[in-house]
Amino acid sequence: MINGEEEAARVRKPVLGWLALKWNYIGNFTRSLSQFVIGILLARLLGPEPFGIVAVAWIILGVGNLFADLGFGAALVQRASLSTSDLRFIFTCQMVFSFILTLAGVLSAESIAAFFHKPEAAPVIKAMFFVFIFQSLGQTAAAMLRRALNFKTLQQITIVSYLAGYLLVGIPAAFLGMGVWSLVAAQSIQTLLNSLLLIRASAVPMGLCFTSGDPDIVRFGLKVTAANLSSWSISNLDVVFIGRAFGIVDLGLYNRALNLVNMPMSIITTGFQGVLFAACARTQCDTAAVRRIYLETNAAVAVICFPIFLTAAMVPETLVLALYGPKWGASVPVVTPLALAVLANALLAIKGPILMAGNRVGLELRNQIYTVLLFIPALLLAIQYSMVAVAWAVLATYVARWILLAIVTLRLTGATVGEYAATFRTPVLFGGCASIAAALTDRYLAFLPPPARLAAVTAVAAVVLLGLVRLFGGQFLKSYLGTLVETARLSGSVRKLLKI
Repeated sequence: MINGEEEAARVRKPVLGWLALKWNYIGNFTRSLSQFVIGILLARLLGPEPFGIVAVAWIILGVGNLFADLGFGAALVQRASLSTSDLRFIFTCQMVFSFILTLAGVLSAESIAAFFHKPEAAPVIKAMFFVFIFQSLGQTAAAMLRRALNFKTLQQITIVSYLAGYLLVGIPAAFLGMGVWSLVAAQSIQTLLNSLLLIRASAVPMGLCFTSGDPDIVRFGLKVTAANLSSWSISNLDVVFIGRAFGIVDLGLYNRALNLVNMPMSIITTGFQGVLFAACARTQCDTAAVRRIYLETNAAVAVICFPIFLTAAMVPETLVLALYGPKWGASVPVVTPLALAVLANALLAIKGPILMAGNRVGLELRNQIYTVLLFIPALLLAIQYSMVAVAWAVLATYVARWILLAIVTLRLTGATVGEYAATFRTPVLFGGCASIAAALTDRYLAFLPPPARLAAVTAVAAVVLLGLVRLFGGQFLKSYLGTLVETARLSGSVRKLLKI
């Protein structure tokens, strides 16, 4: 029999999960919108080349970050219990590795720049490597805030540090003609301030310790690192191949196009991932609960993503010219395949937290290795043709990866193929109708300047979606998002609109 206290905890738990998700989304939306607006302004001020140079640095930093964290951030969230020595051990490992990686990066910067046929990029790459040290200071603190589902504080810190770095430093520096160094300064300030605020908010013990009371933390962390490394390879090999084969300018064009379609995906999936991982880690022994969480999360991500990315794929020229301007026109042909690839990636993004929470990182790693083995020959073939061919190779690879990981996740959660497929019916309907309406509007208003055309396309797609939500939204929510309906406390006007 459940006593009163246990029953209260059981009732409160979904609400706490919803509050964490709500704050994560508020923070991600605010941060991503800021990045979007500031990114457009910086793109217009700086042009493609500075972004290409910074993209080269971020390729290497992305790899280094996987090793600097060593998967310990995920281990902190996944472990049932932690000791002070565990926290100090993880902090020590992260700091030691950050210093090693910074030194290695500074010493190899000239070789990295030469590989991309841009030797003048070496000083920028050297400066960017110090981000490792700044970032590692706050990694343990950030993980502890995620473990506690304190996404409100986490997001507030992320937003404040980003605006301080880019709004107060990056944009003024770009106006003053500092070029690529405005991006370097903004990123450095953002990362350092973010870590300092995280440390202050979490009160994590920061003393040095070289032994852990739980040896499984190391094993789990190494598996997560290997999975992250393979995931990074899938996400960044295209950038490496383009930078090497086509040069820095084309890399800048490709990188901005990718960031353009990645921005909404980041808002949507990042909001789910942290809360999803923490929630599933808490209920990992309850297969029925994990299955329900997985199917509901997939339905929610799909119904948001299909309209956005199918529409972006249908109006690439209007999207690029309206936001970035005519000097970015060469990036238009890659937007369609990249938008579809990001759609597949959004559906992939919710599988990793499920597998990680269930300590099935090895399954994810194995499937990602298969994907990398497919991706490399596809890229080698694609670069013989064009940057656009590379973008289509990315789409094919992401779809293959989605299928492989879907099979594994369905087995883990006990969900059937039919249940999984059913979560896509309404999203495909919404996305198909909205994108077709957008394409027709774009075609018949081709005489308008791009900004006006984009506004018209967005308005028409929104009206179509609103009508579809009115007709089918309530049934979709009740059938596939039952927990959200029960715990989100939807307002009366929303319930009336959705007929629930």
